[in-house]
Amino acid sequence: MKTIFDSILLNRIQFESSSKEVQLDCCIYENGNSYESQIFMSMSAFNQLLCELSVRGIDLDMDENLDTIVISDSEIIYSMDLTSDSDKPIFLPYYCLPEQNKLLRA
Repeated sequence: MKTIFDSILLNRIQFESSSKEVQLDCCIYENGNSYESQIFMSMSAFNQLLCELSVRGIDLDMDENLDTIVISDSEIIYSMDLTSDSDKPIFLPYYCLPEQNKLLRA
């Protein structure tokens, strides 16, 4: 896929109840190439991303679509698959992510 600017396609959001980070599974389109990767960001950066999505008219229903996996009494994993709604892929310019909080792992 040829893109005009560097961008990401969000596939999954995942975080643990005891963690202060959110993991985004995504496809990164950069310099004419694309690759699957994970982006880790703080909860406050994730909140900024949710605000950015809301401004763009993309509202994620966290109450309805968030899956939970109970590991123990004090540990829960939350996950949201964003590829199941094929009508509305979440495709964003790369500059929408909070720069200081991102860490890529290819």
